[in-house]
Amino acid sequence: MQNLNTEYKSERILGANRLGIFWANFKDGKFTHISDFEGDKSPNILNYALPELLQSKTRVLYPMVRKSYLQNNGVSKNELRGKEEFVRVSWDKALDLAAKALKDSFEKYGAQSIYGECYWWGGSGKIGFGRSVAHRMLSLLGGYVRESGDYSTGAGLVIMPHVLGSSAVYDKPTKWKAVIKNAKNVVFWGTNPIITSQISGTPPTHDGYECMKELKNTKNIKCYSVDVMTNETAKFFNSENIIVRPNTDVALMLGMCHYLLVNNLYDDKFITTYTVGFDKFKAYLLGQSDGVVKDISWASKICGVDAQDIIDFTKKISREKTTILIGRSLQRADHGEQVFWALVALNSMLGYIGMEGLGFEFSLGYSASGAQDKIAPKLKSINSNPNKNAKLITIPSSRFIEALAGEIKELDYNGIKINLPNIKVGYFASGSLFTRHQDVNNIIRNWHKLDTVITAEPYWTSTAKLSDIVFPVALEIERNDINQSSNTNEYILAYKPITTPAGESKSDFWICEQICKRWGLGEAFSEGKDELGWMREIYNEAKEDAKKLDIEMPEFDEFYQEGFVKFDKDNKDSELYTRLSDFRADPKKFALNTPSGKIELYSEVIAGFGYEDCPAHPAWLEPFEWLGDEELTEKYPLHLVSAHSRYRLHSQLNNSVIGEFASVACREPILINPQDANLRALQNGDIVRVFSARGEILAGVFISEAVPKNVCVICEGAWYDPEILGEESLCKHGCVNVLTRDKGSSKLSQSNTSHTTLVQVEKFKGEIKPITAFSKSNIVESI
Repeated sequence: MQNLNTEYKSERILGANRLGIFWANFKDGKFTHISDFEGDKSPNILNYALPELLQSKTRVLYPMVRKSYLQNNGVSKNELRGKEEFVRVSWDKALDLAAKALKDSFEKYGAQSIYGECYWWGGSGKIGFGRSVAHRMLSLLGGYVRESGDYSTGAGLVIMPHVLGSSAVYDKPTKWKAVIKNAKNVVFWGTNPIITSQISGTPPTHDGYECMKELKNTKNIKCYSVDVMTNETAKFFNSENIIVRPNTDVALMLGMCHYLLVNNLYDDKFITTYTVGFDKFKAYLLGQSDGVVKDISWASKICGVDAQDIIDFTKKISREKTTILIGRSLQRADHGEQVFWALVALNSMLGYIGMEGLGFEFSLGYSASGAQDKIAPKLKSINSNPNKNAKLITIPSSRFIEALAGEIKELDYNGIKINLPNIKVGYFASGSLFTRHQDVNNIIRNWHKLDTVITAEPYWTSTAKLSDIVFPVALEIERNDINQSSNTNEYILAYKPITTPAGESKSDFWICEQICKRWGLGEAFSEGKDELGWMREIYNEAKEDAKKLDIEMPEFDEFYQEGFVKFDKDNKDSELYTRLSDFRADPKKFALNTPSGKIELYSEVIAGFGYEDCPAHPAWLEPFEWLGDEELTEKYPLHLVSAHSRYRLHSQLNNSVIGEFASVACREPILINPQDANLRALQNGDIVRVFSARGEILAGVFISEAVPKNVCVICEGAWYDPEILGEESLCKHGCVNVLTRDKGSSKLSQSNTSHTTLVQVEKFKGEIKPITAFSKSNIVESI
């Protein structure tokens, strides 16, 4: 994150997206470059790629239909997806085909046949965000299949309501000001906020970076990083590193809990007053329930951390006020529910929970959160479910391919049985399934089972290439919308088209409205307003709400011209906000929404489910793959970690010059320890074959001491690029999800297990074929 100063003097228009707020500059009427917005505390240089992305060779410029699908005017030769040409058609033809496919499937098979779980990150806005308007359209159709949770925090979202009475992972975070005022130790456990604070669900102003700089410069606070590697946050804070064997954090935590227990270092008063079930958890720690004592020696052998280092760390945080930031990556693993539960148990024994600025935090490491709030009205969004009679069928996050495969008809989930739907048509917007979902080859094996695949995308992603109908979508800077800056709510922002949409691109709002028109539901979708009309209505509602706060906002036309409204007044009531402080002050009045009203270290509800893979208290369960499995590591000796890249937003920007800067030998880099590299005679820049039990990819070697022995890192988000599109084959570019397993974390949440992956690495000796991830599909003008 840095500022780049330019000497351009030209007209400019404000723009915004999930990377930040910026000025789009023009010279002689041409969009030339991005410059920093003065309200962004740490401008995101990733946005400098926008002028290139507008004109990218990867843009989908016109409506496209797969050749045989067009010839048959519908379902035809699904096995040819990705192999045969697309035909450029008129908007009317593409929309007619899509509307017919959706309507026919709904009428024949019902809502269960329509998959519409468009993902979160591929756009933004209160009106035309692809996910929101797709859901609105499918709601009006009568219903569709959606997902509970998400790929980021699926296990945490299910386990935490049982433990804390709320989702916790997306709750309002403790303020940095309170942390810096009170903490003596700040522990970053499996989180890397220097990277993950670059992006946010709504346009960030990156205020949290200023707070992190203040933390770094506060001399009486010691920072720790508990992680599988030395990450960017550890380097920034010069943290003391505790390097843990991947997927073994629970064992480390249990060992620490045992040490606190037997040395009487835990807060018995907090345990007695604010928790239930400690007696059963205690029996587990002491080995009374299973014969295994969870002491420091036991923990050290599993997690790979020296026993004395665990003792020293435990003593330090038990004797000095501590705040622990918990990373989402921890629960993206086999039995991922246990790691969040164990961290709550550890914090409960420490007893800092609810004390000003102390305890645990799930959200503070993300979206540059935790800064000073502003007093401001909150923008409303377009209603994504206007049809109250719509049948919304919910399946757990990341279980889509399991449903599509059809081998399992019923799924255990959070105490109930879910009938998996019979999905026939998929509508995809705002994300590429083939980079996001685990075990890509398994997707390929089942992809032909969809009758119709409709994709609304700005770019020729792998999902677009493997579709039947492709709609070209306008970017945020090519359409109208409205949004509010994240966390502090300091700005209301006008999205405006700064240039004509590429080719025949249209907004997601327009596309979904046009499909609804073909069902006679166009008016129900638009409510008589175009995007500018919705902007005006949403803004004016906020303007009325602002009056109740004694805030005067300008008229809409003035706001639209200026591009933003700024709110300056600090919310003093929340400047030292601390999670669970009310509960600590009065546990009866502010009881948690759990059966006991307290923190549940043992859950009678979960015990009643009888799940063998999710006990009723935090527990160590061996993952299906880990470095402690001697037999499996003979074949796959490296644990693969799929971290976030500093050079993109998931898969976004991989098709830009920034993606080229981040590559090694034109491929996604693999970070590997020098000892592991020497063992394989590897050098920086070598192209290697990385393979697991699920598939194989190519990657470019980057040797680094930041990664411990027997661990390697390949960032998620590299575009999928198989040697043979539409078949199981080697990914030439380095899509990490070719290697991961598509298994639910447990019967409780059925979330993804992307961080439970063992691989082998060897120097590639085959023919190195050119990268085609960023090439367009084969297109013919007519049939």
